[in-house]
Amino acid sequence: MPSKDDTVQVSSPKEAGQATKHPALAMLRGAVVAAVVVGVNAAAVSAVAAGVEGLWGALLGLLMVMIFSGAGLFALHLARHTSPTVQLGVAMASYTGRIAIFGGLLALALNSDSLARNVNLTALGVSAMVVVMGWLAGEIWAWSRLRIPIYDLDHEVNP
Repeated sequence: MPSKDDTVQVSSPKEAGQATKHPALAMLRGAVVAAVVVGVNAAAVSAVAAGVEGLWGALLGLLMVMIFSGAGLFALHLARHTSPTVQLGVAMASYTGRIAIFGGLLALALNSDSLARNVNLTALGVSAMVVVMGWLAGEIWAWSRLRIPIYDLDHEVNP
């Protein structure tokens, strides 16, 4: 009969206390799910309220938010093995670059007659704002469930 010490412990990847390996990707997953749910609902409401142009506007708003917000989390994921100072620099550069690109695209969109004819810009703006709120809620929800140790578990403390 095996003793208590002879039992083999099998550790599962879902074991409690295990740290999340890629927090930015976990946050990205949570944010994408929330954004898609909110965006699809916004597209349905926009289609009913403004027709096909409203549908295209809402879908374009969803796409813009997912690309620009996702790029920021992906940049942080790529910088995960660097120092906190470099990570902060990557986050700030990513944010600044995304805002500059977004501003340029917004200027082009506001001067585009074909976009104004085929897309309801009000639906685009409202949808983008609603999807951003959903994205942030999903990101916060995912962050609150991450397992990030507050101390180094690999080093033994000597008394």
